[in-house]
Formats: sequence, C-alpha cells, structure tokens
Amino acid sequence: MTSDDLLKQQLDQVERLVVSQEPWLLLVARVSDPEQVDALPAQEKRLRAYAASKSMPSIYVEFDESAYKGRRLRFRELVIDPITRAQSLVIVVFDKIDRFSRDSSSLEKVLFEDLRKKGKIELHFPSDNLYVHQDSPAPDLFRLNIGVALSSYFSGSIRDNVRRRFEEIVEGRREWISRAPYGYRNIDTGIPVDGRVERGKKRKTKKDIKPDEELRNFVVMAFELRATGMSLKAVTARLKEAGMVSRGKHKPITVEQIHRILSTPFYAGFMSYRGNLYPHRYARMIPGWLWYKVQSVNKRRSAKRTKYASKEHLYRDFITCHVCGYTVLTDGPKKEKYYYLKCTEYGEPHGAKWVNEDVITRQIAERLFGALLIPDSTAGWLLKKLEEGEETDLQHQIRKARQLRTDRNHIDDEIMDMFRDRESFKIKPELFNRIVAEKNARQAGIDREIESYTKEDRGRLTATVADLIRLARSAAELFMDRDVSIELKRRLLRIPLSNLTWDGKNVYFKLKAPYEAILLCQKNQIWYPLASKFRTELRGEILDLSDDMDFRMLRDDVL
Repeated sequence: MTSDDLLKQQLDQVERLVVSQEPWLLLVARVSDPEQVDALPAQEKRLRAYAASKSMPSIYVEFDESAYKGRRLRFRELVIDPITRAQSLVIVVFDKIDRFSRDSSSLEKVLFEDLRKKGKIELHFPSDNLYVHQDSPAPDLFRLNIGVALSSYFSGSIRDNVRRRFEEIVEGRREWISRAPYGYRNIDTGIPVDGRVERGKKRKTKKDIKPDEELRNFVVMAFELRATGMSLKAVTARLKEAGMVSRGKHKPITVEQIHRILSTPFYAGFMSYRGNLYPHRYARMIPGWLWYKVQSVNKRRSAKRTKYASKEHLYRDFITCHVCGYTVLTDGPKKEKYYYLKCTEYGEPHGAKWVNEDVITRQIAERLFGALLIPDSTAGWLLKKLEEGEETDLQHQIRKARQLRTDRNHIDDEIMDMFRDRESFKIKPELFNRIVAEKNARQAGIDREIESYTKEDRGRLTATVADLIRLARSAAELFMDRDVSIELKRRLLRIPLSNLTWDGKNVYFKLKAPYEAILLCQKNQIWYPLASKFRTELRGEILDLSDDMDFRMLRDDVL
C-alpha cells in the first residue's frame, strides 16, 4: 500500500468517527526527526494497549516529521481538522508530553488548549500518567506546561550541541558537513572513524570530498567565462552547448544554477557556514584571484541590470564621460546601422551632444590599436631576447615560487590561529571577518603569483608575446570592419583597456601594464627596455594573457 493510499484510508476512517455521537480516541505517534522512525513501533504498541484498556473506538496515526519544520499538512488533515469538526468528545492520546509539543507558544498547542477549555477534547499522556480535561486541577495543568517547557529546553540543548559539534568540524577539522557543491562528489573512504574494524558490526566510516573529473571542467569554464564580463544568460548558453547538465536528473543547466555556482566560495578554498567563511581542506578548483574577479563582475553587472544593459552595444560598460564621470549612453541603431553616444549628464548639464559612434571607433583604432604596433625588426629582436632568457628565468621562477609558498603557508597559519582564538573577537565579529577577508585577499594574490611561476611554461612567455604582436597588427583593421561581430570587438577592447573616457570630441584611455609599456616605448621609439620588463615585472601579466578567455578566443578566431 502506497503512502497516498494509506492517507486516503485513514481520512475515510477519521470522517466516520467525526460524525459519531460517541467519544473516540485519536492515537498520535510522532518523532522529531525522520531518522527516529524506529521509535514509532514502540509508541504504537503502548498507544494501542491504552486504547484496548478503554474499549472505545480509536484510530492510530503517526508522523515522522520534525517538530521544528513547517510541513504540517498531513498533521492538519488527520489531527487538527477532525478534532475541530468532531460532533463528540475526542480523547487525543500522546505517549508522552514531549510527543505533544515542544513549544508552549506553538499554534497547535494554543488550539489544543482552547478546545480543552471548551470541553471538546481531552489530552491523555499514559506513559507520564497525566490526563488533562476541561476541569483538570491546577497541578495537572502545571505538569503539562512544565513538561512542554522541559521538552523545549532539551530540544534546544540538543540543537545547541549539534551546532557546536558542526562548528568544531568546520572550524577545527576544516571539513564540510553537507552535500558537496556541483563539481565535487561526496565519497565514503571505507576507513573506520576510530581506526578499528570489528567483525559483525557496522561501524561509521570516514567521508571525504573529491572533485568530479567529469564536471570540474564545466565549473572552471563558468568562472573563466564570467570573468570576461559575460552575462549569466550567455555563460549558461555557452555551457549548455558544451554539454553541461544538472546533477542527478541530468536536466539542462539553468541560469539560477550557474549563478549559485559562481557565488559559492567552496571552489576557491573556503566554505560558508552560518554567514562566515572558513578555509576547507579539500582540493580547490579555481585560484583565489579568479574568484575575486568573478565576484567583482557579479557586483558590477547586478548594479547595472537594466533594459539597456541587455542590448548588444559596442561601448556598453566601457566608456564614461571625461567631464563628469557619469555613464555614456548608446542609442540606435538609426537607419538600421548608425549608433550615437551621449553623456547622461546626471551630475550637471555640461552641453553634451549626441555623437556618431564611428567617430569614437576611428579614434580608438588610430590612437589605441595603432599605437600598439611593434615594428617587424623590433618584434624579431624582442622575441629572440625573450627566448635567450628562458633558462635564466626558469631558475628565478623556481626560487620565487619557493618563497611565495612559504609566505602563503605563513598567512594560512595566521588565519588558523585567528579561528582558534576567535573568542577574543566576540565583541567585534565584524573586525574578525574584515581581517580574515584581508588575509584571504593577500593569499589570492600570492596564489596568482605562484601559479604564474610554477606552470610548465618553458617558452610560454615568448609564445604569448608573439601572439600579442600578431594580434596588434590586425586589431585596428578588425575594429573598423563593420562585418566583424560586436562580441569580437568587445574582446579587442577588454584585453588592453583599463579605463576609457570621452569628452564629446576626444577619447582618453588608460591601458593595462603590458600595453602601457608598449605605448611608452612606441612614443619614445626606444625599445630595448621592453624585453627586460616583459621578463621581470610584467611577466605575471603576460602569462595571465595566455589563460585569459578573451585573449584565447581572439587568438583562435583571428590567428
């Protein structure tokens, strides 16, 4: 018999008793947690024995729902509604007071108390030898109220102990206490918790969390795509094309699921528990710098979630007013091909006028992309110098990576000491969270450096600079070509630009470090410092380009 069939049968029995003119017994067994269902048979046995001693019509119902949860539909159908509509006295029987209610202010206790005072029900607790009715004396009512209060106390005490145990697991052992996020899987190691194995006995075994090799690539791809500034909808579409599906039912992934993944710090080495972040001991999927970059994109895009932001405009989110610093709007297309830009003048009116987008595009192609061209003779010399320095650079990388690991481990020890000494921050928890966040950010920066120094990158610096030079040669032409997609042009802008403004006549821009170095050499026509800069202070930024999603896509599409 299915649960639905059983419920229908019980409802039919209850309906027959509701219209009865004779008193009847409603036997209620319940447990506070679904895992305690093994206790229900013992309650049923005692309740049925009590009903047999009364020689009255009865019906038995049981519930395996928590007393703290809100799923009360079945309880209402089988208990609350029948006793409210009953045409005769109903004796509601619970095995003990703690099976009745654990909250003196709960709606069901208030309802039961109201019906008792009206003489419509009696409450019997045979194992506690307590029977409460309309005319019960004060001592019996006192025992009932004390029993409910004690049940509430014991339940709260158990909850506090469980919470403290979870906090010890999360803080002390750096272990997660729930289902692993998408891309990871919970595994049973088979190793006994206490290290001993006894024949014939089922023992608790240690659990672990490992990356799911089939799904981790989707997670990394999601973060890399979002880091480029791509919308959640576009990221989701790209991941669907790649074959990403949900866990369990293997349904197509949704925007909400992607947003949840991109907001989960677990992938970067931290778990969120009760509003706080704790370092975990499991394998990370993404470096800290990528996590912080994606959160910055999430914050920026959520603040600009408007109808305008959904349109495909070349300069959306790139350009601001050089005069007042406010947003520059794009309107169009006019006559199916022309776009116009104008400052919103939210600060104060300063005579801004609509300008054809082509004016800005022409200036960027000439003054930005044109200035990044490296002469062929210089390009050949530069690549040769970088190639000659590879072996020397490799030894430097090994020493630098070793020092960075030491620094990172030191910060890790500092964070763990703070969690152990967390009691001293009880008065100012916000100070604790701020200090931990600062240390995490420092670690993220170190992780980024370590990654750039420890990758198998013999020849990668030279190869990346070669790609950069070849892209610069075709960038201006691509940017002016009307047949080239807006998405590709936006990638061309994202790679070198740090800031772009417009005063109504001229564009002003600030470039990222490697491109700023090229621009300076171009302006002075002195190229020899560039090889040294690329090998030392700009090495990290150059190598980051080889992992940058926009750069890789441009390289694959254009070159």
